[in-house]
Amino acid sequence: MASLLINVLAIKSTYSQQNCQNVQTSIQIIDETGGRQISGTSSVDTLQESHFKNYVTTISKHISAKIDEISQCHGDLKSSPEVKLFFVYRRLVKTAPLAPFNLERTESNDARHLDSPWVKLTFSHSPTIVVRAVFLWSERQFLFDQALMSGIRASPTNPLLPIDEPIFEQFVKDYIDSVLLVPSPEAVSASPTSISKRLPPDIFWLFSNALQTTRGPFSAIVARALSSAVGKAAIGMPLIINLLDKTEQCVHGEP
Repeated sequence: MASLLINVLAIKSTYSQQNCQNVQTSIQIIDETGGRQISGTSSVDTLQESHFKNYVTTISKHISAKIDEISQCHGDLKSSPEVKLFFVYRRLVKTAPLAPFNLERTESNDARHLDSPWVKLTFSHSPTIVVRAVFLWSERQFLFDQALMSGIRASPTNPLLPIDEPIFEQFVKDYIDSVLLVPSPEAVSASPTSISKRLPPDIFWLFSNALQTTRGPFSAIVARALSSAVGKAAIGMPLIINLLDKTEQCVHGEP
């Protein structure tokens, strides 16, 4: 899997015999919470085996194929196209006072945009073709989507930023006191209604789907529930490639 990403990172298209320009490709992987930013051909090697690593590799492979197609189809370009890829890991809880990665798109008169909670694409044609793609791996977005699918009513919030650790710990305590430690069955049946109004919908869904017990730290139980929820939701993440297939239309100037 690692070789697929390296192929994208180190790509220098060799279509000189067709008078095609090289496609200049760059990639950065950003872990917001850890304050970690890596780039270059060794990026994927520094990632632990995870759903996120598989996601980065799958997307990179797809873009590598698209880059080859673009190079073949645009032999008359006067300058080298640029492809800038950003993979941002946005965690549920923020443990350090770090600023989030800037997801704002680049504005220009000829730019085209494709936005979703998971990917933000910007295409510019003048004077050089520039494709900027920001892929957001957001643990809160995973949970928010699950909350909506479960029937919880919530207004979309964009972006869903990491929660400060002290605030998250207070959420955990509030849930324990209001749900897990209530003194009577009547209070148990009534408490979810009130606690659901005090917690963000994604957090309430996470806590509600964790094992409901105080035998052990509930925060550790929640961490396991988060890992399980992200793992199950990540299975469908390759579907985002369907959005990337619009790249070719935008690059060719099609509506």
